[in-house]
This record gives sequence, structure tokens and C-alpha cells, in this order.
Amino acid sequence: MERQQRIMIAVMVGLASAGLCYLYQLGHGNSAGDLWIPLCMARAMAAHGDPYALCRSVHADGITPATANPLTTGMAMLPFAALPDAPVAALVFGLSSGLLALGLARDGAWRLLVFLAFPYWEALRWVQWSPLLTAVALFPALLPLTLIKPHIGLPVALTRLTWRRVLGCAAFGAFSLVLDPTWPWRWLAQTSDYTGFIPLLVLPGPLLLLGLLRWRQGGARLLLLMALVPQRIYYDQLVLWLLPRSARELLILSAASWLAFFGGEIWPAAGRALVIVLIYGVALAIVLRQPASAPVATGRAGSLDQSLHEPS
Repeated sequence: MERQQRIMIAVMVGLASAGLCYLYQLGHGNSAGDLWIPLCMARAMAAHGDPYALCRSVHADGITPATANPLTTGMAMLPFAALPDAPVAALVFGLSSGLLALGLARDGAWRLLVFLAFPYWEALRWVQWSPLLTAVALFPALLPLTLIKPHIGLPVALTRLTWRRVLGCAAFGAFSLVLDPTWPWRWLAQTSDYTGFIPLLVLPGPLLLLGLLRWRQGGARLLLLMALVPQRIYYDQLVLWLLPRSARELLILSAASWLAFFGGEIWPAAGRALVIVLIYGVALAIVLRQPASAPVATGRAGSLDQSLHEPS
């Protein structure tokens, strides 16, 4: 696909996703969705206030406890601090989706089937960072942005590190410490209401260790690292859609994600187990189908196949 076509697709995806996000947030009274706390933190910093004192509250519904965010998340929202909530949600989600589309299209139009995945639509619903973090895997020069949501960004960062990227992440982190040297401890002290899970610790999660059979493959390492970090169901798993190597595999993984969602609606107590079986399990099968020593892909430098599927 030519560069001009990729840019046009990215613009269209960005505009469409921004519009849908804006309409959903307004229609459901969500304002900025899960960007509410980061946006509050950015506005507090812009006003020289203490974001951890001013933004520890509840979500816009007045009921749901608001988990604190890293200071780096608030820093990322500083350029949008002066804008109204709903437009910020639409703008951030649209930019994230457009960037993701631009990166995916480099490896062929079939990669755009990622946008059929339920985790993408769940991310749109809540205005989550997973589309941006998935895009960062395709544009590793942006690796410092993994610090926006470090527990989900960590698997992406560890599979894409170079010394230059380490320095970029370190610079971003150091700047946040200049602003507030105590923020990591203050943030961790406010995360007691986090309701996520670690896939490897939820049955049948230990079976994901079978991915060690393909440890030399970047995709297997990404899968295993994702299984080790705390996360919430559905939207945080979007990065796993980088693993398929064909349209068929993408469609199977996407269909499985919708089954996990509908199954969780019918049987809420099994929601996490269904994510393990139907999302992580299918992703594991995709990884295990690849040969232990897959040939190096012939795509352009930095392409998805080269970054995740070549041996280490």
C-alpha cells in the first residue's frame, strides 16, 4: 500500500473514531470517559496545584471509585487541558486510532481488521489508552509514551527496547520526577481500589507458559509479558492483536473476543476466565502455530512482522 493511501486511511479512521467516541460520550453522559482523571491531573498541574490531592475522587457518574493515574499520564494530557472534556476524549481517541491505522497499513490492508476486535470498541467506550499503546509498538520512536500506562506499556517497551529508546523513556520519567519527586509513592498508595487481574494467575492462565516453547519469537515474548502484568478485561488486551500473521488469524481472534464479551455478559463470574480461554488462548495458539525459528520477514524496517516475529 502506497504512503499516500496509508495516510488517507489513517485520517479517515481517525475522524470516524473521533466522531463515534464523541457521540458515545455525550450520549452516555461520560464526558471524557476514563480520561477524566488524567485530564483533571493535567488541569491541576497547569494551575500549579497538586493533582493527587485534587483529583482523588470518583468518576463522573458519582459512584465508581477513581483509581489514581501516574503523573506521566497527566503530563501527556497537558496539551489538552484547556479544552472541554468530550472534545478531548474524541481528539485523543481519534489521534490514537489514526496512528494505529497508519502503522497497521504498512503491512497490508488486512491488518486493519484489528478494528473489528471487541477490545478496540471497549477502548472507545471507556476512552482507554490501549489503541495508542498498540500503535507505539508500530512506531517505537514513541516508546516513552508507554509510561502513560506503564503496567500495560511495559510488555510493549520490553519487546522494542534499544539504548536510544531507553534514554527517551528515562528522560520522560526523569522530567516527571523533577515536577514531583514523590509521585511514584503517592500514586502507588492510591491504587488500592484497582480491580484488575494478572492472567497467568487466573485459571487456566498457567497454560500460557506454553508460550515459552516459542520464546525466541518476539510475539511469544509479548504474549507472556502481557500475561504477567495487571490489567482489566477486554480493552487492555488489544495489544495482542499484533500477534496474528494473516487475515484469518485476525478474524478468529476478533470473533473469540466478542464471544468472551457475550459470555461474560451471560456469566459475569466467568469473565476473566473467558478472557484467558478465548483471547489469550487463541493468541497462544497463534504463537504456537509459528515455527520455532521463523524466517526473518522481508518487510520494511520497523514493520510489524520484523518487530514481533523474527527470532531474537
